[in-house]
This record gives sequence, structure tokens and C-alpha cells, in this order.
Amino acid sequence: MKFFSHTIFDTLRQSLDQHLAVDLRSLAVFRVGLGLTLLADLFIRYLDVESLYSGSGVLPLEALAKLPHLTWDWWLSINAISDAVVWQQLCFFSGMVFASLLMIGWKTRWIAPVMLLLLHSIQARNPWVNYAADRLLFLLLLWSCFLPLDRYWALSKSTSASIQKGPDRLSSWGGWGLRLLPCVMYLFSALRKSGSTWLDGTALRYVLEIDQFTAPLGIWLKTMPDFLLQCLTWSALAIELLAPFLLLMRGVKWRWLGICLLLVFQCLLWCSFDLGIFPWVSILALLPHIPFPSRRSSAKQGAESILTSEISSLKGGHRLVGWLLVFMLIWNVLMTWNYPDSLKAQMPRWVANGISLFRMDQYWGMFSPDPMTLDGWYVIAAELDDGSMVDLLDWDRKDIWGKPANVIEAFPGDRWKEFMMRIFDYPDQAKLWEGVIRHFQKQWESDQRNSSRVQSATVYYMLEKTTEEGVLPSEREQLWPEVDEFPQHLDQL
Repeated sequence: MKFFSHTIFDTLRQSLDQHLAVDLRSLAVFRVGLGLTLLADLFIRYLDVESLYSGSGVLPLEALAKLPHLTWDWWLSINAISDAVVWQQLCFFSGMVFASLLMIGWKTRWIAPVMLLLLHSIQARNPWVNYAADRLLFLLLLWSCFLPLDRYWALSKSTSASIQKGPDRLSSWGGWGLRLLPCVMYLFSALRKSGSTWLDGTALRYVLEIDQFTAPLGIWLKTMPDFLLQCLTWSALAIELLAPFLLLMRGVKWRWLGICLLLVFQCLLWCSFDLGIFPWVSILALLPHIPFPSRRSSAKQGAESILTSEISSLKGGHRLVGWLLVFMLIWNVLMTWNYPDSLKAQMPRWVANGISLFRMDQYWGMFSPDPMTLDGWYVIAAELDDGSMVDLLDWDRKDIWGKPANVIEAFPGDRWKEFMMRIFDYPDQAKLWEGVIRHFQKQWESDQRNSSRVQSATVYYMLEKTTEEGVLPSEREQLWPEVDEFPQHLDQL
């Protein structure tokens, strides 16, 4: 029986090695892409460092501690040590330095875990500006901490001698996690699109009516016949279902087919919808799947099996990453029938905090089970001392109640849009609008072109609803100062 069990285990292990092993050269390409993506993300965030991350912005530390559904992990945020703008700038600059070192491959065994700590710190300082791209980027970096990122094309000299020895492919828990992550994301994203609109092919029509996401190509697609939109809807669903299996195929042609399908898919998403850095992080997740031709003889083309902590700076890291990998798969299976909040409510608090810390509470459910039917834009109607009215979000709009020509531009940016929609979702946090108004009022009064000063301001949400007959006229909902009846809760993306 022991021999039989051992044989079964070896067979399973060999099969996983063949399908999930990561090429060390593709890992090097991924390292460069990861460093560049981290640099871009930190730079974009830094543009709003004072307004979104400091005490003089919209979320000082005392307000951060009162956010709903907040776990203890924000206490591990280095950014939360001080509210000073200078301290936040220092944290961001430190992150940029370590991201650069990771990109060039200097001491990645230690740089990767430090970069992970810094990335968590920045994300935890203002969790209400984070979205799916941030979770995906964190997980990619997490798995990277358990991999030899500097084996190829790196400045590090610690492992350069090992390039001439051993195979080009590596099988490890970290490599398995890195390869499985995009597959899990696409597969379960497709499985959760179980609503009637995805089955009958009308989902894309509803998605294109969400003007706060619709980019130029999406606006053009609105003019297309319904039959074509139905085909595109089913094609997107088919790609998300099929591509994950292609990525795990041993055949080079099949794997390249999966990479190309998802690459085209993400490029079309970028042209059609404003999803921040999500398309680029999704493309980054494909890089470890790139198949390189083997430089070894046929006798040495196997995968080097390393399931120990030798390649990790974390003691016992192999056990940790193994359990995280298993939990990631189990969580996503359970999430097919449940939702994060209800599922975590059934767990002990220490377990829920742990999975939040490692971002294992994944929910790849954009536009599922059906696309949301509620959309709109904000208006911060300010009364000036000369008696005129102005929208602090868009000074040039003469008709502040009319629909903007481009709803995307009605938001200050992706992070701002996420933060403002979070306040919409939690009416008891409406007082955070005071900080938002203060920020945009300061921008207005600091511009030399504006001689008038703001006397009072009111926040409105212009709510639009999409039905089978089309988009209904917008309704003006007052958000701040608070009114007795709050607008309807928006569906989760």
C-alpha cells in the first residue's frame, strides 16, 4: 500500500511538473515587467499622495480606523505611522527604489519580500482606492517572493554561476502559484457570469451603457447591431473559459494560442473600458507562461523540482506558500456559490484577518452574475460669493446638471472614482465628503483665474438606470449634506 501510494504521488507530481513548471527565462522577463508595473503604479498613486494618503487629505488616520469591514492589517502599514505628507512621500520614494532594484535583478531574494511589505503598506493606508488590479499585483509579487527571480539577466551575482547547471525550468510551489493565478482569475470570472444577460448575449450591451467605464472603442461599439454584440459577449465568455486550460498545456503552440487570445482580449478591454491598470497587470500575469526553447540536451529537459525554502528568504516559506496555494483554490471554488463578506463571517476572526492580509479573499467577479444597471456621475455644486454656481469637479461646464460629454473625465481619476463610489456604497461614511469638498475647494481657490470664493457646496449623484427599453433620464440624488433617504446601493463590480 505504501509503495502504491508513493507511485501515485510520484505520477501526480511528474504531471504537475510538466504542466506547471515555470521557465527561468520567462521568470526573468516577468521580473522586469513586474518592476516596471510597480514603478508605474507608485508614480500614478504619488500624483495624489497628499489628497489620498496624508492627514491633510480625504482620509486621515482617525477616519481610516473607522472604515467598515476594515481588518487589523492596516496596523502593519508603514504609511500609517504618520499622517505627514513628507512621510508619505518618503514611503513612496522607498517603494520606487525597491521596485527599480527588483526590475534590474539586484538581490531579489531579499528585495521582493521588502517590496511586498511596502506595497501592502501603501495599499492598506487607503484601502478605498484599491480595486481588482491592486489585488492581482499584490498576489503576483507574493508568489514572486518564493522564486529565483535573478537566475537570468540580473545584476545579482549570487546565482549567476548556476545558469550553466541544471535545467531551464523550475517546479516549485511559488511557480505553481504564479502559473495558476491568471488561470484561476479567468476561469472563475467566467463561472460567476451565470446571469441571464450573459446567457442570452445581452450583457455587453448593458456593460457599454456604464458610461463611467466606457472608453472610445466602447462608445463606437454601442452603434453596432445587437447580433454582433451578442457574438462579442459569448466570445469574451468563451475566451475566459478556454484560455486558462490553454495556458497550462504542454504544447508550445497551444500555450502561445492561450497567451495571444488573452493578450488581444486585454488590449480590447483597454481600448473599450477605463479599468485603470487592470489590463496591464493582467498582461503581466501572462509573462511567466511564455515558453522558451530548451537549451539543454533531451536528457536534461526536465524541470528542476524545488519544493523547499532554499529559494526563499522566508524560513519555512515552502510550507506557507503551499498552504496559500491550496487555500486559493478552495476559496475560489467556494466563492462560486458565495460572496466574500458572507463567507468570512462564518470563519474565526483570526482566519478572516489572515486571508485578508495575504489577499486570499479573492473575488474575480467583474460584471457578474450580470452587469450592473445603475450608473451616473457626481456633481459638487458650489455657490460662489458672486451668486453664481460651479461644479468643482469640472469648472468649464456651463450646464452643471447636464450629462458630461465624457463621463469618465467627470471623475478626477481612477483612484478618486473608486474612493467616491465607496462613499456612495456606505451612507454612514458620508461625512468623508467634507474632506473631498475641502480638497476641490482648495484647488478652485488656488487657481489665479478664479477670483470668487466658495460659500457653500452640495454633493449630488446623477443616477442613471439602464432597462431593456434603454437608459432612463438621470435623477438628481443629494448625498451631502445628508438627507433622510439615501440613494439605492450600487451593485458590486
